[in-house]
Amino acid sequence: MGRSKKNKKRNAPKQLTIDSIDVESDEELDALMAQVLAEGDKIYAGQHAEAVRLGIVDEQGRLLKTSWPEGHIPGSHDDDLW
Repeated sequence: MGRSKKNKKRNAPKQLTIDSIDVESDEELDALMAQVLAEGDKIYAGQHAEAVRLGIVDEQGRLLKTSWPEGHIPGSHDDDLW
């Protein structure tokens, strides 16, 4: 016999915005700042992983290459902007 599943509501983390908080509350501002910094950390981790994958930096972030990899040269995709 299978288990009966209870309908449980999961408490999803609330996405805070500057409009959804009381900006006079230090606690709410701190929560928003923590959320923003956590998202920034995710972006940084992804960019660091990509730089390691491309052999630009090592795991500790030390620079391994001094030239840009093919296809990642600044300005090489400017035509895509127009």
